[in-house]
Amino acid sequence: MANRAIDLPGHGESREPLGDLRANAASVRAAIESCPGPSILCGHSLGGASIGEAAPTDGRVRHLVYLAAVIPDVGETFAAAMGEDATPEVTDALNEEPDGAREIFYADCDAKLADWAVSMLGREHPDALGSGASRAAWRELSSTYVLCEQDRAITAPAQERLSARCQDVVRMPTSHSPMLSRPELLVELLSKLAA
Repeated sequence: MANRAIDLPGHGESREPLGDLRANAASVRAAIESCPGPSILCGHSLGGASIGEAAPTDGRVRHLVYLAAVIPDVGETFAAAMGEDATPEVTDALNEEPDGAREIFYADCDAKLADWAVSMLGREHPDALGSGASRAAWRELSSTYVLCEQDRAITAPAQERLSARCQDVVRMPTSHSPMLSRPELLVELLSKLAA
């Protein structure tokens, strides 16, 4: 089984211009096309919107995993999907407030790892948050929502509501980024789905 993590345009180590929802989805589709066999897509946080927009329903993707993620329906923006459960501190944390970012996104990570993760954060393209989704692959593909019980970025009520859009819900006793704080839990889940 091959594993691949991609950085969306303008994020992480990507040198591409910052991408809107469509550009992010195009990056995910390119990754799908470069992989042999059916894929399992895992989208974290706002990346949930990208996988829902990108995933083809022709057999190349067999499962979607939404990791503490936003899951917009067709026509729904990030804000509409979050509803009244949006956490205003998230915007502040992304706007150059490292201490806030540590607490919101990486509360259960060790200090060195949290510092690295904060250094990788950047702003979002306004249209990544403000564009309505044109597709909602979760309506046609099997899906799992990973609800992070100590998340301070996407509130528990928001995650409970969004997770109802998936067939399965897995709860993890972590903050917003279990791929950093408890990677073994995520590896176990993805391995089970791949098997």
